[in-house]
Amino acid sequence: MRQYFRELPRQSQVFTVVLACSYLVMAVWGFSHCRLAAWAGLIVIFASTGLVRPVPNPTGGQIFPTNSVKIVAALLWQPQEVLIGVGLGSFLGLLLFRRTEAWRATNNGAGWGLSSAVASFAAQLAISKMQPGLAGLMVAALIAVATNRVINEGIFSIDKNLRFGHPFFATWLQNVLDQWFSQILAASMAIVLAAIAGRIDNIWASLVLTTISAIALPIPRQELAYYHRARQMQDEIVEAVVRALEGVDPTARAHGDRVSALAVEIGRQLGMSTRALVALRLASRLHDVGLLAGRQDSSVEERHGAIGARILGRFPDPLIAEFVGAHHTRWDGVGEPDKKQGRTIPLGARILAAAEVYHSALEGRPPFPSSLSKQEAANSLVALGGTVLDPQVVAALLHVVSEQQTDLGAAG
Repeated sequence: MRQYFRELPRQSQVFTVVLACSYLVMAVWGFSHCRLAAWAGLIVIFASTGLVRPVPNPTGGQIFPTNSVKIVAALLWQPQEVLIGVGLGSFLGLLLFRRTEAWRATNNGAGWGLSSAVASFAAQLAISKMQPGLAGLMVAALIAVATNRVINEGIFSIDKNLRFGHPFFATWLQNVLDQWFSQILAASMAIVLAAIAGRIDNIWASLVLTTISAIALPIPRQELAYYHRARQMQDEIVEAVVRALEGVDPTARAHGDRVSALAVEIGRQLGMSTRALVALRLASRLHDVGLLAGRQDSSVEERHGAIGARILGRFPDPLIAEFVGAHHTRWDGVGEPDKKQGRTIPLGARILAAAEVYHSALEGRPPFPSSLSKQEAANSLVALGGTVLDPQVVAALLHVVSEQQTDLGAAG
């Protein structure tokens, strides 16, 4: 969905301006310290990467599969050349080929340019300190990948914090640790091309090699597409189960969606990984799936959560069944046949339990005979903390709810 610059929160507007100005100041300095053919060629190459369609991210937004080209540039070119080529080139590619809003293209171009330049500086420093050869290039490539990842995700985690209120450190850590396999593949291509460029030692040959890495972009894009298509298929299966669940409980969808939204925000607050957040989102939507087995009384072993876990046991991600199966387990372990308690209960299950109790209180769902106010629901959670619920999760939930109310008040 398109969003105009004037619609951004004030702090996000300031961030965009500061980021753009920081980039421009460094780019002006860089122009006088790099070769014309280098920065001009890199601008064309990185503008052309805009022709490669981004991959839709099931958790929101889009993923641009250009890291492999950035790492190649970090090994083959000087930092100032990378700064200008990646930054201005990506900005132009997003504007011309992806029709991206100017402010978003500015953020991406400046963020990618700055992080790639720092990665290039770190890689070139490593190369200069080591003996010429493949071993040095391998170390430099890994340093470039790590540096680019840390700086790039830091910039965009600040943006998410200012725009959506996502906690900075948890968001940054999730993104830094996610999908390292594809990052290593990017480093492998960079090592090979840098080794060839080192033997030829010609600016035009280096441009050709960088272009080759850009031409090969459909390969990492397809890998990303397969990865996220698998996640999308899982979403579609969940949607089918939710429809079936609505036949048993017409309010199940709305309740599950509310619990899911709150649980994911709590998970972010507590620093859960991207994979765990996806599993938590889906488990929260399906936490009442045990109702499909009927509402008849059952033994302790056949309790609601355990039935749901068995139904979800064939899902590709076992975390979903694990979270659903343990979300009725008490924090103090009272009445649990497997003696599970405290931190031995999966974090996702503890979060799901608190989010479900909170929204059940607001909606007047069992065990609450009638709906409570937000303050009453919060008081109920505090009373359950340390016995039924994890007190740390309760504190995080109350913090998330408080921030949401503050944001709504500011918007009003």
